[in-house]
Amino acid sequence: MLLLLLLFILLAATLLVWKRQGNHWRRLGLEAPFGWPLVGNMLDFALARRSYGEVYQEIYTQNSGLRYVCFYRLFNEPAILVRDQELLRHILVGSNFANCADNAVYVDHQRDVLASHNPFIANGNRWRLLRADLVPLFTPSRMRQTLPHVAQACQLLRDQVPLGRFEAKDLATRYTLQVVASAIFGLDAHCLGSREKVASPSRWLEWLAPLFQPSAWSLLETMSLLHSSRLGRLIGHRYVPLPLQHWFRELVAARSGGDNLLQWLAESKRGLEMEELAGHATTLLLEGYETSAMLLAFVLYELALNEEAQQRLHFELDAVAQRHAGNLLDQVALGELRYAEAALLEALRLHPAMQALQKRCTKSFTLPAQKSGAGELKVHVGTVLVLPVQAIHLDSELYPAPKEFRPDRFLHQPPPVGCRFLGFGAGPRMCPGMRLGLLQTKAALATLLQDHCVLLADEGQCRVEVSPLTFLTASRKGIWLRFERRTPG
Repeated sequence: MLLLLLLFILLAATLLVWKRQGNHWRRLGLEAPFGWPLVGNMLDFALARRSYGEVYQEIYTQNSGLRYVCFYRLFNEPAILVRDQELLRHILVGSNFANCADNAVYVDHQRDVLASHNPFIANGNRWRLLRADLVPLFTPSRMRQTLPHVAQACQLLRDQVPLGRFEAKDLATRYTLQVVASAIFGLDAHCLGSREKVASPSRWLEWLAPLFQPSAWSLLETMSLLHSSRLGRLIGHRYVPLPLQHWFRELVAARSGGDNLLQWLAESKRGLEMEELAGHATTLLLEGYETSAMLLAFVLYELALNEEAQQRLHFELDAVAQRHAGNLLDQVALGELRYAEAALLEALRLHPAMQALQKRCTKSFTLPAQKSGAGELKVHVGTVLVLPVQAIHLDSELYPAPKEFRPDRFLHQPPPVGCRFLGFGAGPRMCPGMRLGLLQTKAALATLLQDHCVLLADEGQCRVEVSPLTFLTASRKGIWLRFERRTPG
């Protein structure tokens, strides 16, 4: 009886603690849902029923009258989801940026030494120093020097356009790995080329192609990366697996000279130690291939769904090719592909690589009233602020008919005002490799569609489902398409 009484008291105390934690925001007089034990307001994500971006989108949509929503992340952690465009601008670009400049990404810098050099992951003032090393690699003049690497990969891609049904993300990954291996290290990844060469997959494909794709461990890894360093330690998660860390160091040591990003970095920063160079190489490689491959696969998918948009793209490709003797990979010709670039940006709006940005408060500051008539909110150090990229991109008040693929949104118009488009982030921490990402995807899109139409692989094919397991957007079952040859007009 005494044991049962003790268990009852322990259970009652636990329930009281959980109830108190789940009412944190309500006790402050704020509108907020109740936070359930362990899962907070993210049960569907915890059960792998919906991606974290879809969960945040539901919270965003259901609270249209609020400037921000107080809710609970996994493990019942109080957090703030920001809805208001003015507040988003203050956090990403303006007066509150310094108060929450750190990204809430949990990576153990001792286990993940190379990943700790990534400006997106680094915290404090270190991200500024790391980012400053990389920004000069992506100037317009450097992109002109990088174009031969892209053009060479496009030639291989042209010679290996698949016949019949193919998985778009796989083809896109082969291409982007070919580009980054050459552009960063001056190496041939053997991811594209004759069937004999590709019959035995290279280490680039074996180790890197599956890295960010759904697997048995993906959900736990995503939880540890976005929500809990303790969980990361428990499962031994590494953002960059240990064999890859060793291999990247070998690649840096064996890099070729000549015109490539790593050589330019080594020449411009002669004081860099080998470990720092390997860290930067890891950032350039991992950030350079996966998100661009995802974008290329999704833009092909959207064009396959939207015949009119694809016809307009073909018209532009034919017109530009006629002015440049059939060569679409010339720097000037690529610059004239306005509709192609608009299509890429629209695909990125619909399918952002990261479905939300998460910022951690490092210096307490005050948010204005949650709604008219309410009081201000003091944001304490350690609080996570969620900036729901996917929800913003699909907000009908910001984008009419938001789920429709309309490249015209980005054509002959000024850049989106405020923080309506966050495909590359915004402000001091936005993606430094944006130019290279757009360059290689635009070149590949032009190469593939100059002589082909892209179609869905199967009649009556359902829309692509986003995996609920991964922190970078990925398709649950692949993106299956097919090409048909066309005669340029």
